[in-house]
Amino acid sequence: MKLAIGLFLSLLVLAGCSTAPQKSSSSEPAVFSWQEHFKNISNIQQWDASAKIAIKVKGKTQSAKMIWLQQNNNYQIEFSGPFGHAGPKLHGDAKMATLLIPKEQPIKGNNTSELLQKRLGWQLPVENAKFWILGIPSPLSESKVTLKEERLTTLQQDGWTINYPKYKTVDNHPLPAKIILTKEDLRLLLIIYKWKINAQPVNS
Repeated sequence: MKLAIGLFLSLLVLAGCSTAPQKSSSSEPAVFSWQEHFKNISNIQQWDASAKIAIKVKGKTQSAKMIWLQQNNNYQIEFSGPFGHAGPKLHGDAKMATLLIPKEQPIKGNNTSELLQKRLGWQLPVENAKFWILGIPSPLSESKVTLKEERLTTLQQDGWTINYPKYKTVDNHPLPAKIILTKEDLRLLLIIYKWKINAQPVNS
């Protein structure tokens, strides 16, 4: 009888081992040094970011949805208001930008901040911001960075201060989910709710 009980218990142990759930692989991104992270993110040349944007300038706030498509140096940024109403659209490349406002003639220039400031009353240096939105400083000028766990938390560049309070993992890359950009009396809040790496080509 003791032998039978022992065999029965042994079989239960073996059965438990064979049916024990396997540990799932972690969904957390691999941890890289800042230098490795910067290099990996810099290699992303084609992406699509969908966000909500709140623009506060001189005490007045407006909000919109924003879709930013980037392919190498070509970009297209679309803003839309409540109920999907079409808003301004900005597209261009490293040399020229075009601002489109519904029912108005296109406005062209080689400086995105000047275009937006002149017509909309606020600015965004797309030449630098295409790097900032990915969570890295622009290579176009000097910058000062503050890191936490090898990720950018605060960036100061060209008179702007950019804070990164939240990231999300996209294809094993930690990309910003919330960005706050400030310069003088201007504050831009971006809540990025959808990232897509290797988006479709952009026509400028």
